[in-house]
Amino acid sequence: MISIQPIPELTLEMLQPLLTSSLAEGYNFIQKLWDEYQSGQTTFRENGSALLAGYADGRLVAVGGVHPDTYLNDPTIGRIRHVYVLPEYRRQGIAKQLVEALIERGAVQFSIITLRTPTEHGHAFYTAIGFTDEPRFENATHWLAVQ
Repeated sequence: MISIQPIPELTLEMLQPLLTSSLAEGYNFIQKLWDEYQSGQTTFRENGSALLAGYADGRLVAVGGVHPDTYLNDPTIGRIRHVYVLPEYRRQGIAKQLVEALIERGAVQFSIITLRTPTEHGHAFYTAIGFTDEPRFENATHWLAVQ
């Protein structure tokens, strides 16, 4: 059973399996999540922000966050970041549930949510769940109007 829950306080012990897996795949954004969280740069405590975890059978298997888009100086625009699912749990709907929960959380504060994905499978995933890749925002590959 899949459960999406807020992460009230992120710890390295909690994040370590995802960090190790993402680095092995050549992705550094989970390391960036940890570094920014530790430095206080991005804590997901701003209005409309959330850091969520996906659990399968009580095991942390996914993570993702939403917060004000730091590239745009507009309090009505949020950004989804650091979405990652362990490889053995992919294609089971976890990412979709996680992103939908992030959108729901972000919609409280933001009218538009942006993101950036450099991968083709990320592009296919985000467009399949309703994001557009129509160029509109600098430093974003996709966006979604939520209000």
